[in-house]
Amino acid sequence: MATSANTTASGWVDSFRNPDAEMERRLSAGGTSATALTAAGTSWDAVVVAPLERGLAALDALDVPLDAGYGVYADYRRQELIVHVAPGTAAAGVADVQGVRVLSRGSWVLMPTNDDGTWEAATLSRPTGFRPRYVDPARLCAAVLAADEERGARACAP
Repeated sequence: MATSANTTASGWVDSFRNPDAEMERRLSAGGTSATALTAAGTSWDAVVVAPLERGLAALDALDVPLDAGYGVYADYRRQELIVHVAPGTAAAGVADVQGVRVLSRGSWVLMPTNDDGTWEAATLSRPTGFRPRYVDPARLCAAVLAADEERGARACAP
């Protein structure tokens, strides 16, 4: 898992917004074998949130634990967060929110094939065990909107 060496990090934003030097080295070392194009819609759907920090803030708002085995990935080049959700749920659970898109049956996404991945597909949290844990897509969408409102309120504060 492409984790930051930052031991003071308290959440998703603090941990993964900016890769530290060690994480940068590991992601840069990943070659073409560190990723594979993977079909969505069978074992999981995905919700993609842009920009990355917006999606990380939504995970923080939902109190999703960093190490609880949810499928969470980053595309640092495109500044997008990819969150696995239960198959068949993404389209119904995600409202029409700017910067949020659904990957389901018929969609393909670049996924890491090793613990770290690359700049285009970095593992932030890998699913564990036989029963993967999924973020609820409707709750994720609501958290994205809440994070937008909070960011807007901070921008308007004197």
